[in-house]
Amino acid sequence: MILVKNGYVIDPENNLEGKYDILIEKGVITKIEPNIQPFAGCEVIDATEKIVCPSFVDLHVHFRDPGQTYKEDIESGSKAAVAGGYTTVVCMPNTQPALDDVPLIRYVIERGEEVGLCRVLPAGAITKGRKGRELTEMALLKDAGAVYFTDDGAPVMDSFIMRKAMEYAGSIGSFVADHCEDLNLSQNGVAHEGEIAAALGLPPLPPEAEDTMVARDCVLSIQTGMPVHICHISSRLAVEIVAWAKAMGAKVTAEVTPHHLYLTDEEFLDFSCVAKVSPPLRTHEDIEATRWALASGIIDFVATDHAPHAHHEKMQDLQVCPPGMLGLQFALPIVLELVKKDYMDLTRLVEVMSTNPAKKIGLRPPQIKVGETAEFTIFDPFETWEVNEDTILSKSKNTPLLGRKLTGKVKYTFYNGKIVYKD
Repeated sequence: MILVKNGYVIDPENNLEGKYDILIEKGVITKIEPNIQPFAGCEVIDATEKIVCPSFVDLHVHFRDPGQTYKEDIESGSKAAVAGGYTTVVCMPNTQPALDDVPLIRYVIERGEEVGLCRVLPAGAITKGRKGRELTEMALLKDAGAVYFTDDGAPVMDSFIMRKAMEYAGSIGSFVADHCEDLNLSQNGVAHEGEIAAALGLPPLPPEAEDTMVARDCVLSIQTGMPVHICHISSRLAVEIVAWAKAMGAKVTAEVTPHHLYLTDEEFLDFSCVAKVSPPLRTHEDIEATRWALASGIIDFVATDHAPHAHHEKMQDLQVCPPGMLGLQFALPIVLELVKKDYMDLTRLVEVMSTNPAKKIGLRPPQIKVGETAEFTIFDPFETWEVNEDTILSKSKNTPLLGRKLTGKVKYTFYNGKIVYKD
């Protein structure tokens, strides 16, 4: 038995907020009361001045398994996830080979179950080999366990293919998510087109490469009546387009990454390769737009786009090094910063990191409720910690946050009735 004492509990699904104790017996929550007395044989966790909330759900991670497990694998990725308070993650299909057939979808699920630290779910590819030409057998992939469809890492450039994908996925009760980038406009750009790229002589990547594809997908959603999800939205105009589309009745949702809420293109001032992501880090104005959009509901939830790369890959020239950075262990302190700066409250934090993403894939959100299997996280909103290679549990260490201090630390993560992470 485990007794969590004196925590401040927040669960939007059950309208629960306040100081409570939580008793867990045989993995199940049996009591939630203001003052439960400890008794013999009971492990007590002191959660004084800590937040207890449903564990987090990330619909966008790259665990590189199969094919590139030197960067990350399902075990190391799961360890990073639970250290960040996550107990459900959705793996992107840009593996080698791509997740475009049934055995590969099943492999990801079964390997996640073997590791047992968190719920590992796959997204299926929209097109075979993620080549953008021929649709996958979405119904078969969905039956095997694919929770949605995306060619993430590559946009679906062909509008006809994208429309058919939206119609097909929508007809089977699923949806497509798009990496919105017009390759004809991005032209192998490295940094956001603006003052920083110009000053440093870096190949520019104009924001309209994102904006035009977001607009296309929103129009297709309006015309077909089918859902579409916008991955890693990052520009001011793209946010406005999504707001317009929602007002028009489009079934469009959007996610934002922690790095697009926190880091700007100024990270390139030392020509840092770890600052290269897709879409690129943008300006302070873009960050402000995404923060308010997340707080107001224009952006539906946070997704980390956790993208590990090996050191030797990130140390190549900026034009050839792969885009992407880690995110699972840093999402909480970054979103918590928005709470401290009064963009949102703690209830909204739980919604955008747990409740909303769970509902998006038809998953019952983790809940702190009598009769529920324990699946929650305990975090200290005041603890400051340094990001270094020892604190990062991913196989890879590619983040511009190395050496910096963040405030907000996960102390415990419960999954399937057990403690799967203890700081």
